[in-house]
Amino acid sequence: MNNNLAKVFSALFHPLLMPLIGVVFIFYSGTYASYLPSDVKRIILLVVGANTLGLPLLMMPLFMQFGVVKSLAMESNKERILPLAFTLIPYILSVYFLIKLPIPFVIAAFMLGASLVVASCLIISYWWKISIHMVGIGGLVGFIIAFSIRLYADVLPYLLISIFIAALLASSRLQSKAHKPVQVYLGFILGFLIMLLVILIF
Repeated sequence: MNNNLAKVFSALFHPLLMPLIGVVFIFYSGTYASYLPSDVKRIILLVVGANTLGLPLLMMPLFMQFGVVKSLAMESNKERILPLAFTLIPYILSVYFLIKLPIPFVIAAFMLGASLVVASCLIISYWWKISIHMVGIGGLVGFIIAFSIRLYADVLPYLLISIFIAALLASSRLQSKAHKPVQVYLGFILGFLIMLLVILIF
């Protein structure tokens, strides 16, 4: 994998996209959680998309203008602290809003897990640079496994695809020299364990 391909793949599976991907997975899982009215699905996608993708992206130009971050890559762990802190707020708001809706609780639990993942990355970034890309895809893999256990769902194709993406994403982060191997591997493990435990417990 060359550097250009690694950058493209890292952009396609950016951690900010993982919540939306997870929600879309739920909608196409074939379980009772996927049989929601179209209007409700649109509301959920709007809430999750706006809070986990739209608002964080809108804040980045401000962070760059005021010198909080030097680039969108946020190459140092210290650059990540303020963006992660501001990102965590709309994540928590998403959980609060989804809990109020008459929808399967697994959707709100998914966003709760995602919020805890962001909070963990925020805490770790005070001392160390972990691969947030791998935390994101690890969380998605952990969620799919926990989802299949809790809802007795056959999600093997989705699981295999997510693991394949995780492997390619890990290769991309290493190829681009964005992270050391330990940062990549521990990132995946962190996201995986948090999401797995949250879904199984709640």
